[in-house]
Amino acid sequence: MREMTARTFPGVVLVGFMGSGKSSVGREIAQRTGAGFVDIDAWIENKEGRAIWEIFSEDGEAAFRSIEKAALGEILAVKGQVVAAGGGAFLDKENQKLMRAYAPVVYLEVKAETALRRLEGNIKRPLLQVEDRDAVARTLLDRRIPEYSRADYAVSTDESTVPDIASRIIDFLEKQGGGSA
Repeated sequence: MREMTARTFPGVVLVGFMGSGKSSVGREIAQRTGAGFVDIDAWIENKEGRAIWEIFSEDGEAAFRSIEKAALGEILAVKGQVVAAGGGAFLDKENQKLMRAYAPVVYLEVKAETALRRLEGNIKRPLLQVEDRDAVARTLLDRRIPEYSRADYAVSTDESTVPDIASRIIDFLEKQGGGSA
């Protein structure tokens, strides 16, 4: 099997809870393969001209999810990218179908305490702007795990480095047939 290049890279969608490492791991995979990288939340912020937390605050979560679905359709029209989906994007069945049709979906698993530690001091997470962040994070994660578990592959990010996680995902993609001539 040959090493993946931008030409042979099949694309991948990274899903998981906030703080799981989707953006960091996505950038690493893109850098190693030469593929493009798109962070859906950053893409939405750029297109909307305001931060995700502002969209949540001003328009509500339902409006944000509608914007997110439209963004996903546009982003997934470009083949062979590394896509870091928003933490809640994979919860929607239509989004799941779009992502699965695009490329393998990889779930970056993270424990609530690890995510909270990584997000400490981050005030831009609208769903965590509450008194008891710990309880909310655990509840949200527990509700989301059944959907995240529908991904094609899962990698724990709690005790691993970004390069190690990226290597495991690239190995998985190569075994799926990506990277071969």
